[in-house]
Amino acid sequence: MAIRVPRLPSRRAMKPYIAEFLGTALLIVIGDGVVAQCLLSDYTYGTWLSINIAWAAAVSLSSFLSDPSPTINPAVSITNAFLRPSPAQWRQLPGKLLAQFLGAFIGAALVYLEYYSAIRAWDPEYTIPGGSILSPRGHHSAGIFATYPSAAYSSNWEAALQEGLGSAVLMFGCLSIGDAGANGPRRFAAPQLSMFLLLVAIGAALGWQTGYAVNPARDFGPRLFSAIVYGKEVFTAAGYYFLVPLFVPVVGCLVGAVTYDAFLFEGEGSVVTEAVERMGGQGDGSLRLEDDEY
Repeated sequence: MAIRVPRLPSRRAMKPYIAEFLGTALLIVIGDGVVAQCLLSDYTYGTWLSINIAWAAAVSLSSFLSDPSPTINPAVSITNAFLRPSPAQWRQLPGKLLAQFLGAFIGAALVYLEYYSAIRAWDPEYTIPGGSILSPRGHHSAGIFATYPSAAYSSNWEAALQEGLGSAVLMFGCLSIGDAGANGPRRFAAPQLSMFLLLVAIGAALGWQTGYAVNPARDFGPRLFSAIVYGKEVFTAAGYYFLVPLFVPVVGCLVGAVTYDAFLFEGEGSVVTEAVERMGGQGDGSLRLEDDEY
């Protein structure tokens, strides 16, 4: 009796998930890596600007991994599925989300292996920002892997506002950059360059107080890995702050996408644009006033 061996999915079928996994792992290796280099060297080999540049470069480089580019961000993937849906998006969404979180976890593990000795020398107590174990030198190496709120905040609601705003700006900018109808004729460079500039701007303007996670996988995957090293307090620290970068970016991205699609997008496929057009009686799909209407 012949035994039938199940066929594995084809390389083409797996590529969207592999791109999300490798893209998110690349994001964390570069992003958490630059934070480690700056922090563990007491900013001798890096600055806040270099952190912003490295994170932005990681996002831009990951977009070259496939066509269409991987989002490497669950908040962006979820927003696209809800507001610009297609059967393929919903079918692939669970696998892509899993790939993103797993890629972030593996990326954090690689950073830890890379900087293991430096972490032990710089923070032998293995401390967490806002945690119960205090470092006599004020060092908190858990911040290499996940974001923690500024001590200046009086509550996590303030941090949620910043994460929401940063995520909204991210999604609004992404949709603007990717809007071929509006920007196709006047693009001066590859969209990856525009994404790089967008991420540098978000980090430089909105990054300090929360570490601008603006990406659930970027924060939760490395945080989950750091729990192996630092303990479960990485989840309970700062009033269970981990919930903010896990859920707020989804809300922020939805707000940014709704804003763009409601007022600026003129293409097809957006449930928001279609709803606005129906409410405005724009049967031809245009929100622009013609000259003879004045």
